[in-house]
Amino acid sequence: MPKNKKVMSIAIKPELHEDLKKFSKRKGISASNYIGNLVEQALKINPDDDPIVFGKPVEEDVMPVILLVPTRLVNNFEKITEWMNFQSAKIIKAIYKNMND
Repeated sequence: MPKNKKVMSIAIKPELHEDLKKFSKRKGISASNYIGNLVEQALKINPDDDPIVFGKPVEEDVMPVILLVPTRLVNNFEKITEWMNFQSAKIIKAIYKNMND
């Protein structure tokens, strides 16, 4: 194992373990790498910000999207609407590209 990595153990429910193996296999990476990538993404989110989560229950087949909204826009309806429209277009293009690769 490379010296620039630390080993950590986690405990998860058996059904989550099965899902983890399926998801990581679909991505073509190990379950350990998949979890490491998820943790890395999660740590980029400011823990002092309360995330607003929109989506379907985990049991359904979904594609999660994490969107970091600049706080400078939050109190400006026109600016945040413009920004969200721009971000939505980029998300749609990325999803379409992902589905057709």
